Amino acid sequence: MPKTPNKHLRWNYCFPDANQIAAILVNEHPDYPPHDHNFMEVVVVTDGSCLQETALGKARIARGVVSIFRPGAWHAYTQCQNLTVFNCCFNPGLLGRELGWMIDDPMLGRLLWSIPLSSAQHGTSFLRLRNAELKRSQKLLKELCILSIKSKTNYRIDLLGLLVQLLGILARHLPVEATSKSIHSNPSVTITLKLIDENPAHTWTLKDLAARAHVPPAYLVRLFSKVAGLPPMAYLRRRRLELATRLLIQSAQPISEIGELVGWPDANYFTRRFRTEFGLSPMAYRRRYEQVSKTSENDALKLHNRIA
Repeated sequence: MPKTPNKHLRWNYCFPDANQIAAILVNEHPDYPPHDHNFMEVVVVTDGSCLQETALGKARIARGVVSIFRPGAWHAYTQCQNLTVFNCCFNPGLLGRELGWMIDDPMLGRLLWSIPLSSAQHGTSFLRLRNAELKRSQKLLKELCILSIKSKTNYRIDLLGLLVQLLGILARHLPVEATSKSIHSNPSVTITLKLIDENPAHTWTLKDLAARAHVPPAYLVRLFSKVAGLPPMAYLRRRRLELATRLLIQSAQPISEIGELVGWPDANYFTRRFRTEFGLSPMAYRRRYEQVSKTSENDALKLHNRIA
């Protein structure tokens, strides 16, 4: 099973006409190699089937299956049979701003944070919609498709409203074992998440975060782990790595500068952390994507042009 994808898809190539929220409908989706994104992605299957491979393994998905991927989580499509999907994508920065309140909801908090961020999920989660709710979701997604390419600014509130409705439907269909342990978030957790999501490159320490959240450090670790699925400093590390992968692909900045920009000024430490997560050095990661970047961009543009 590959530890890194063959392709890295960027927002500007997949959604050149959209701002922070976008959706497309892809009919007869082709087989597609392992790839990741620098944005959040929700994939809703409305017809057909395929064999989908992720860091969790291989599984056949069909009508009603929904996959959720955080930035950096890879997946691939093979054996596609009349596959039709909606791809709904949004900037992860929304999680620290407009959507930050969702962590206080037991189901939404698990949908976007605690389940995909748990160590066993690798930024990926799945659920299945019943037929009636799938139809409701399709209606919302069609509206998102239309509005997301109309204007980069005029329909921002409308897009947010549609996205919130969609996420609400998905959250109600989490597996029973996922919702049975749901708890309401403590305000201290909400504060900590927003601090990290809004500025992952800041030199945060557990003591600093706990002071801003008005709780003792050990207590913050327990609270945060229950809600987000991992300790606050582990969450900070993941957000920094998500930012690092984007900078490595989108810029020509030296590795040492990228490490400093994401909050790790010690280049050796940055390289060790990156290698532990992705199985290769930052330089090797960049070189790998330089070899396929042109192909990735062309493929993304072709996929974008298949909007229905």
